[in-house]
Amino acid sequence: MKKSHRYLLSLLSGLLLVFSWPPHGFPLLAFFAFVPLFFVSDDLLEHETKVPFWRGLWHAYIALLVWNIGTTWWIWNITPVGSIATFALNSFFMAIVFGCWQRFRTLRLPPVTSPLALIAFWCTWEYLHLNWDLTWPWLNIGNVFSNSTEFVQWYEITGTFGGTIWILVGNFLFYFLLKKTRENRKAALIHGIVLLLWIVLPAAASLIRYHSYKLPSPTADNSIEVVIVQQNTDPVEEQYHMNNLQHAQRLWEVASTQLTPDTRLLLCAETAIPWSIASDAIGADDCPTFNSSYAWLPMVDTLTALYPNLNFIVGLSTYKIFDHKATLTAQETHAGTFVDDYNTAACFNRNGLVGLYYKSKLVPGVEKMPYPQVFGFLEKLAIDLGGTSGSLGKDTEQRTFQLQDVPFRIGTAICYESAYGEHFGKFVKNGAQLMSVITNDGWWGKTPGHQQHFMMSKMRAVETRRTILRSANTGISAIIDERGDAHQQTKYDTRLALRKNVVPNDTITFYVKHGDYLARICVALTALIAIFSITLRIKRKYQQIKTK
Repeated sequence: MKKSHRYLLSLLSGLLLVFSWPPHGFPLLAFFAFVPLFFVSDDLLEHETKVPFWRGLWHAYIALLVWNIGTTWWIWNITPVGSIATFALNSFFMAIVFGCWQRFRTLRLPPVTSPLALIAFWCTWEYLHLNWDLTWPWLNIGNVFSNSTEFVQWYEITGTFGGTIWILVGNFLFYFLLKKTRENRKAALIHGIVLLLWIVLPAAASLIRYHSYKLPSPTADNSIEVVIVQQNTDPVEEQYHMNNLQHAQRLWEVASTQLTPDTRLLLCAETAIPWSIASDAIGADDCPTFNSSYAWLPMVDTLTALYPNLNFIVGLSTYKIFDHKATLTAQETHAGTFVDDYNTAACFNRNGLVGLYYKSKLVPGVEKMPYPQVFGFLEKLAIDLGGTSGSLGKDTEQRTFQLQDVPFRIGTAICYESAYGEHFGKFVKNGAQLMSVITNDGWWGKTPGHQQHFMMSKMRAVETRRTILRSANTGISAIIDERGDAHQQTKYDTRLALRKNVVPNDTITFYVKHGDYLARICVALTALIAIFSITLRIKRKYQQIKTK
């Protein structure tokens, strides 16, 4: 194969991945997207290059860079420099998987070990990418079905790692089919049937589950009326040119169009009240209301007096002051004290503050400096999206709020947290019978970014079988049912409120109970493969020395 052909095949893989990706892609293409890279790997193996790891990495890097840019180009709207770093680094980390796989293939073990190794390596990488400081799970392969959840209802058992394995196995089956077509038509027919069944059977089982899943009908006893606010505040032109009182007034104006005496929950977006206030002062009776940052709090008392059955959840920016460096992220002030900033969800009712939850999955480079022990000197270079920036503090668990006068608890995931299946599921394990997502996707503009983020909530609904109430500053807000279907889905750049009766659910799914167990199996398998590979190479070198 000519070098130019290898590069064209790499480019083809990248384009297939782009055209498979939501919101406008065709997910079926993902079942064939990696096949061109497999043939590139074959050619590199045939020519026995001296540096298989780097050759495999380089050709995969071309494909994966195209994929990263083609699907997440909208990051540029936030930070041009940061987007370049994201594209380059994320593609490189992904390509390392293929480099390791190419190196593994030089052992020339039985054919079945090759797909097993790549699947284990890739799932291990995705699991790492969910849990380290440089986390960026946007392009985990299982997310390709985020806009087609009717075909992956079994995510309630496997989570998105089930989708990743489904896709990768499908790619290998198609790859083997193409190879068999050249050699033996009868064998090719068998491989074709297996491939077809591999794709069709899980999709068919999912569709059966989708259509047979019974959504409970709301009644006075099993449901609550909720109102979701989409305040449509421009994050650049308005958010930090208005004080907290003005923001609260806008929220009340929008909410008042839908609030009724029966409304039990009012949900507002992430940092809907953006100017930072002290956590300890929020629930206090002597808040400094002369300060414009706190002047909105008496309005909460007025609101809950008018609607005594109401629970009110809103996104805030908060801080805590310490007399010592109580946390790794606490910053020293000129007064010699230390302050920690938080991205916060607060819940109020007629009795005052119910509780606070501090966002615990933080965005690298925006809300968190990765590995501050090493890169702490770069803290001042963190991307500033207004308000607090740099490394924020975070909560120690996924806290839930007990709703007033009803025996239900609700979890509130903040923005980026809705991209993490296992993390999201911990709210449910901690008692949430309803889930909410509050976010501000306006920083990206009217791009696929806000659509992709919204669609991730549809997968979370399937995984947890919880109704998800989503409040986004500028869109998309919606009520997403337990099957992943969105109701009253709003458009971007609109100001309105939604009202609907929703039914909580007590059921704990297999995935919520066990989390990313498939990924952990792959991590263990990767470790075994690594040990076996090293042992085999040492053994072979010893035998070569012995024969000489």
